[in-house]
Amino acid sequence: MTERTARSAGAPTRRAMVLGAAATPLLWAAGLWAAGAASTRAAAPEGRWRVASSANFNVYSAGDERQLRAYTLMLEDFDMTLRFMHGLSLDKAADRKLDVHLIDNKAELRVTYPDAHEDWAGYYVATSRDVVCVALRPRRVSSQDDDSNDITMHEYAHHFMRRNLTYAYAPWLVEGYAEYVATTLFKGDEIIVGKINANRGSWLMNAGWLPLEDLLTKRSGEIVSERRNNYYPQAWLLTHYFMGDKKRKAQLEAYIRAVGEGTGSVEAMEKATGMTLAELTLALRAYTKGDLPLQGFSRTRKREVPITVTRLPASADDLVLQRVRMAHDDFDKDGAAFVGEIRKVAERYPGDAYAELTLARAEQLAGDPEAGMAILDRRLAADPADLLALEYKALGLLAKAGKQPDDAAALNKAAGAVLAKAFQVDSNRYQILLAFARSRKTAPGYPSDNVMEALLLANELAPQVSEVTMETVQALAARREYGHAAFLLKPLVNDPHGRRSERAVQLLKELETKAAAGKSAA
Repeated sequence: MTERTARSAGAPTRRAMVLGAAATPLLWAAGLWAAGAASTRAAAPEGRWRVASSANFNVYSAGDERQLRAYTLMLEDFDMTLRFMHGLSLDKAADRKLDVHLIDNKAELRVTYPDAHEDWAGYYVATSRDVVCVALRPRRVSSQDDDSNDITMHEYAHHFMRRNLTYAYAPWLVEGYAEYVATTLFKGDEIIVGKINANRGSWLMNAGWLPLEDLLTKRSGEIVSERRNNYYPQAWLLTHYFMGDKKRKAQLEAYIRAVGEGTGSVEAMEKATGMTLAELTLALRAYTKGDLPLQGFSRTRKREVPITVTRLPASADDLVLQRVRMAHDDFDKDGAAFVGEIRKVAERYPGDAYAELTLARAEQLAGDPEAGMAILDRRLAADPADLLALEYKALGLLAKAGKQPDDAAALNKAAGAVLAKAFQVDSNRYQILLAFARSRKTAPGYPSDNVMEALLLANELAPQVSEVTMETVQALAARREYGHAAFLLKPLVNDPHGRRSERAVQLLKELETKAAAGKSAA
């Protein structure tokens, strides 16, 4: 395969009176560090870890500051490129930034995720606790022969797609699109999209292909293991085939619309292209033997990209990776050991906000929840507006309510009051909005207009989080807003990464049936 470059020119946010208070957003400076310890930052000794904050990202690294700034700028330019490709505003900053953690080696990767596969160079996780991306620090931020940024850009493409391109895309296209843009090259003032990943190209040229019907109708996990390795390369190739030509891109758009409206993937593909799957397979094989078209864009901006670099406290050197782990680990295997390690670290940093908040959350998740609540009460006595202390305290109250049914009503009410204070500090944390909705689930008339508004805002801020989507879908269904509920659920059912629960599939069918019946009745 060879490459040639073709040069081209370079839903309103919901803000209602949720949680009983008007939104008064806090300006983000450094992700959770800024939220959790800004009030003591001047007094805390600085550590090796820094965070670079830009319009759309908080990038954490213990490496060189110049490389950190360059990497953050590269991510902003990647976001700009995706926005330009899809006709989105280039100037609108994200309501909620993505936290990206750059690590040095596989050992650090396993600190953040003990079950990480040996072959992983990074990962992305979106849960009710947080949304984070972890990646090995690249050898070079930008290089024509360096694919070390592919993981981060692949995962950000998924993040971007769920945030900005809300539709029920076929699983192969979700992966193919991420693969297509993941190799984006930044070369001087030029941005080149559509390069070949050497590994993917090798599989295409040297391994047996999947039947195109399997690619179109299955997710990668549903492919037999001996053929699974060609799922991503063929998804990339099919996406590249469509994106490289205006006529074929129009065919792809017709296919997307048809699938979104319920047409089977194979039928939609054959109708959009005017070819049988056998003919399309031959066309794809011929495509690999020609010059693969690339898209070229200018990297020149009218305005500079503001990037603020802040040093984290010394305690973060020992705890920043453990904080990442708490975004997604259930601690079934080693919870006691994990908490014990954090207790020892916190002892070395008495009174340190970063260490105390980390310990409090660890105690809640895998240790002594009451000890965690005591720490949070101390933090709030010192700073009543400490965002993470407020959020964690509310989550602790909700957890206690789940275990003490007789006291649940009072505990849920107390949690709601704490969450209202947290919302006044920062209205852009989906975790607070989701927790608020859950605190009201046993209240009469659930979901109220206020709860529904909170869930819709949470889903707008974090459509990548399946728990947020499911809570929102179920609330909409309870209000008989079946069409809206189905619209939000369908991308989740098609998600190539998540576990496609049979209950979710069945729920989608039920919602679509009820929505259709409602239209007929109307």
